[in-house]
Amino acid sequence: MESYKQLFNEYINMYRPYVNQLNVLLTAFNLTTAQWSIIYFIFREGAKTIGEISLYQNVEKPTTTKLVQRLIELGYVEIHAGNDKRVKIVQLSEQGLIVYGQVREKIDHFQNGLLEDISEEERLIVARVLKEISGKL
Repeated sequence: MESYKQLFNEYINMYRPYVNQLNVLLTAFNLTTAQWSIIYFIFREGAKTIGEISLYQNVEKPTTTKLVQRLIELGYVEIHAGNDKRVKIVQLSEQGLIVYGQVREKIDHFQNGLLEDISEEERLIVARVLKEISGKL
């Protein structure tokens, strides 16, 4: 099998089981991977608009709005009006910051377990390759 076929085949074979296991881990916090992705993005980048979150997740604004609404219901994020009252700014709440830390710890343990027999050099190569491919999509 050509190397490019093998690379994408291995990625596809890994992706779904990984997301499924991550969703199981997130269930304890009433989160999905899509919701976690929003929390992670806001934690890393600071308060963002629905539009900015949509771009980051590469999904439509109505989908992002539903995800953010659920995070509001859970008490993990808060909405504030921007300078333009039509723009809503999403930021983590105090509870969201606490949950971020708890989830991050569990995900770190899960991911490190998956990578325990893979060298740092190999990890960095794979990360670089995936980033390059992602940039072309």
